[in-house]
This record gives sequence, C-alpha cells and structure tokens, in this order.
Amino acid sequence: MRSAQMSDSYLKDQVIAVTGASRGIGLAAATSLLRRGARVALIARHRAPLEAAVAALGSPHALAVVADVCDRAAVAAALATVVGAFGRLDGLVNNVGFQFARRIEFMPEAEVRSLIDLNFVSAVFGCQAAIPHLRAAGGGRIVNVSSSTVRHPDEFSHVALYSASKAALEHFSRELRHELKADRISVTVFSAGATATGSVANFDPAALREAMADWLTRGAMFDGALQPQTVGEALAACFEFPPGASAEFVEVRPNVPTPKMLESDWKPP
Repeated sequence: MRSAQMSDSYLKDQVIAVTGASRGIGLAAATSLLRRGARVALIARHRAPLEAAVAALGSPHALAVVADVCDRAAVAAALATVVGAFGRLDGLVNNVGFQFARRIEFMPEAEVRSLIDLNFVSAVFGCQAAIPHLRAAGGGRIVNVSSSTVRHPDEFSHVALYSASKAALEHFSRELRHELKADRISVTVFSAGATATGSVANFDPAALREAMADWLTRGAMFDGALQPQTVGEALAACFEFPPGASAEFVEVRPNVPTPKMLESDWKPP
C-alpha cells in the first residue's frame, strides 16, 4: 500500500475495485475515487448499464468488469482481470445491496435466498478473492457497505431480511478485520442511511403499500434521505487514511426531520 505526503491524496494511483458500480452509491463512490486520483474498476452484472456508466465517466482510469458477484469463480476472475489491467489491487468496496419490503411470513424462498446472497454472500466471495491480491500489494483496504437499518429500525418497515443480512455482514467484517491485521489489510464497515438509489422500484406494489402503512404507525416523521453523491464522497474518504490507520466503522445518515414518504417522492435537499 503506497504512502503519500499529507498534502497529497493517499488515493493517488491506488487501484480500487467497486462492486455494484453501475448506479447509485457504487457509481457515486467510483466517481469520487477517480476524482481523488485512484484507478477504479467498476464491477456489475449487466453489461449495458455498466459500460454506459464507465463511458459517462470519461476517464482512462475507469475499467468496466462484468461479473455476477454471487458467483465465487466469477468474482475471482473479475479481480484477476483488474490486476491484469492495472498491475495490482489496493482496495475493494463490497457495495452490492438489494432489498424487498415484505412481511417475513410471506417472503418467498427466492427472495430470502436473493437477499442473503446479494447482501452477504457476495461480500464474502469478494473478500476471499481480494485478500491474496491485497497481500501481494503489501496491504490494502476492504470497505463493506452495510445499512443503518441494522441500528435504526424506523428507516422503513418490513425489511427484516435485508437488515439481518447486513448485520451478518457487519459481524463477518469484525472477524475478518482481526484475521487480516498482520497482513496490513484493514476492514471498514460503512453504514449508509436512507439514500435515494431508486430501490423502491424493486418492491412488490402490494407489499410496499402494506410496509408504508406499518411505517406510518411508528410516527409521521423520519430523518430524511441522502443523495448518492453525498454517500459516495464519504465512502471514498475511507481510503484517505495513511498506512496503519483506518476507519473501522462509519455511519452516514440524513439529519433533516421529514414527513414520511415513499422514495419516489423524495426530493434533493
């Protein structure tokens, strides 16, 4: 892991891979990392939106890598591609996340498995694939993106499996941090509050109405919503610590009392 003068970004020329990077928080983080001087591999499942995102960035230091992060072999191949293109790997952002709002009793098996695979298992596979490359680079950073629903149950209703899978990710990250200290690899849990990423489009309309009605029984107000750019900047900052220092836990949440509403009605502050 490279060093730098205090006046310089520690991200200069570092190679960071970001999963779930074709949109939302992942794309915002990739944008901020590039602006800070990093070389960034954007990883996502679907080629067209990923390549469109990289083209829009217009940077020779942005690389599109298509991979299903729930497939262990595909993740390993993706990171090998990154190292082949840039010569090393200094950091990984496990940003993939997906949620459905539905009462636990009625959640289909496919949704249960999808939530656990996308929000937890994909990050396990990402870490396993990244560790040898980070070790070969002399150290590095892993940032696992969690959710403030783990600690703040009033962010929305009927997202139990989503928050439980993120809680598993946080415990996994604590154990992994201990295992990797001797290799100079740090592990950060980055917890994001409500963010306008368009995820409401994934929800079943009937289940969404039921969840909204339940959410309102807890009170009429919530803390508002963040824009992806704000979250992406905060996430990129996790890589700005000098070697030997790290942010072990970061939580970024909105702080504007706001009438409860569906994400489709959120407005930028």
